[in-house]
Amino acid sequence: MRLAVAGLIIATGLTLILTIGVNRPAAEGDEPKAAHASALPAPNAAAPPRGVPAPVDRPNASDEKELAAWAKEVGGLTGIPARAVRAYGLAEMWMRSDAPKCRLTWSTLAGIAQVASKHGGEIDKDGELVKPVVGKNDRVGPLHLSLAKWKAHRFRASRDGQRPDPQQIDDAAVTTARALCARGGDMRKARHWWSAVAAHGGSTTFAQHVFVATKRYAKASAAAGR
Repeated sequence: MRLAVAGLIIATGLTLILTIGVNRPAAEGDEPKAAHASALPAPNAAAPPRGVPAPVDRPNASDEKELAAWAKEVGGLTGIPARAVRAYGLAEMWMRSDAPKCRLTWSTLAGIAQVASKHGGEIDKDGELVKPVVGKNDRVGPLHLSLAKWKAHRFRASRDGQRPDPQQIDDAAVTTARALCARGGDMRKARHWWSAVAAHGGSTTFAQHVFVATKRYAKASAAAGR
């Protein structure tokens, strides 16, 4: 009787493994995989569509209310946490004056953050990640900045005199924007977009997945302000 029960358990286990497979957590550094390879865009064929613009930057007035309202609306449309959207929008606003020819949009930063860390997980009201993100190959923060790029372009978004923090979403977003725009290209053009994003993530495959996420967020945000 015991042998029969044991045989039944083993047979059931083998059936489950063969039909369902074994679940395992994704290893750190695994490339994100699309459901179908054909879903990934051809590199350099086009730049992704641009999301609804972040609010107009007013140098001599506070933009906080407009930015917060915009982030809440866009977050609701895209499924991105509003606190993260605010950071990406702030970076877009900053780069309009810091690197106007770059024409970087928040949706590209959102695409990078989604692929890199799913927007860093839980973020507190001050923009700090509840659980710090440390990636493979010395990459840090929600947008997986390399330590070299962090050191070269780090910036304190609040300009409060404190040290820039790679685990603070505003600092990470603006620093990533500065690193992307430092290459000198117009991000509306396919070859510049692909070159900058692939260099940031370390591979063309990374850029392909960012393209998919960026396109999805840009399209979802189109209804904002209607």
